[in-house]
Amino acid sequence: MLGDISFRNYKKNDIHGLALYPATMIAPVQNLILQELLKSENIESVFDPFFGSGTALYEALELCPNIKLVGCDINPLAYLITKVKLQGITKSIKTDIEKLKNYLDSVEIDDFSFPNMNKWFRSDIIISLKKIRQSIILIKSKKNRLYFWSILSTFIRKYSNSRSSTYKLHVKNIECIQRMKNNLIDDFITSVEQNISKFTISSSNLNLYKNDSLKQLAKFKKNSIDLSISSPPYGDNATTVPYGQFSSLALHWIDKKDLAFDGWELDNYSAIDRKSLGGFYKGPIKNEIGKSLLQPYLDNISFSKQKKVISFFKDYFLFLDELCRVTKKYIVLTLGNRTVDGVNINLTSITQEYLEHKNFRNIYECNREIPNKRIPKLTSKVNNNPVFSMSKEFVIIHRKTT
Repeated sequence: MLGDISFRNYKKNDIHGLALYPATMIAPVQNLILQELLKSENIESVFDPFFGSGTALYEALELCPNIKLVGCDINPLAYLITKVKLQGITKSIKTDIEKLKNYLDSVEIDDFSFPNMNKWFRSDIIISLKKIRQSIILIKSKKNRLYFWSILSTFIRKYSNSRSSTYKLHVKNIECIQRMKNNLIDDFITSVEQNISKFTISSSNLNLYKNDSLKQLAKFKKNSIDLSISSPPYGDNATTVPYGQFSSLALHWIDKKDLAFDGWELDNYSAIDRKSLGGFYKGPIKNEIGKSLLQPYLDNISFSKQKKVISFFKDYFLFLDELCRVTKKYIVLTLGNRTVDGVNINLTSITQEYLEHKNFRNIYECNREIPNKRIPKLTSKVNNNPVFSMSKEFVIIHRKTT
């Protein structure tokens, strides 16, 4: 159906390189899938319940500029980056860049701070970040401010005292911190100027929600979405991809008036991850289909580690129930199979069988190697045996039969 989907040489030199975000989908893969499905029949709406940096939604927009785009994510940084990519910037962007430069030359340092600021940022970096922050706030166009914030988010992470080899927050050693050269303002302005050429399209039919996907899906009508496409979390975020922890430093710096922000997101560095899918244990799985699919794996996992697996899958099966209810034609999922207590949990197979029970027939399945990762290949050891991180991702396409 799709041919080779490895795309090993894909570099984010397009709009998907606008801002750093963890574990993003590969744009050409999503584009190929969407091409096939959009030409096969009339698709009027595309939904991504975990849109992350907006890869799938943007690729749908490129292929069909008038299509209805619907998306949800619990992370304010994901919401910011995706909104910028899909709504674009204004014609006054070059004028606003010049204003930004002038503000940077003249703005006075204020007393803005947040807990542990000095732990995560060197004192001179703090001064540079304050200058940029105050200058962005002075820009009147909200679209352009959001663009500046999204660019800044990458450099907040780059110039922090946290290691760049992982998405989690880990302080670098003191030598690395001291050795870092402060080119923050120049790097930021260069990126701002270079990235404006990547905006060639924008959506006028866009509904983005900053919310828990389970809560948002419950508000949608039955069969209200033609095609759902996403890469849901592969397990509890604390041990897979810590999206919230990665985002927390940027969320501290960005003006809250320009964020889809409820307040709880910065209660601690893992607050977003804990409120994401499977973040809290809510008791055993009562869904009989899901329970039967998961039980063979649980039987081989120690009791102490079963709870986090159950916690994720309880939410995941609820999510699949709702996704099947609201989706009229196709469900496309990019998945990874994680290992817990030495047991490889085949999320792909579990998902396929569950969707079949919900009257969604599998019409395509493929896998691709994950070539470049910030998550190290060897993540831990269990009983002195190495535990390797996910090296493959799987794409499945299911068609509704009734």
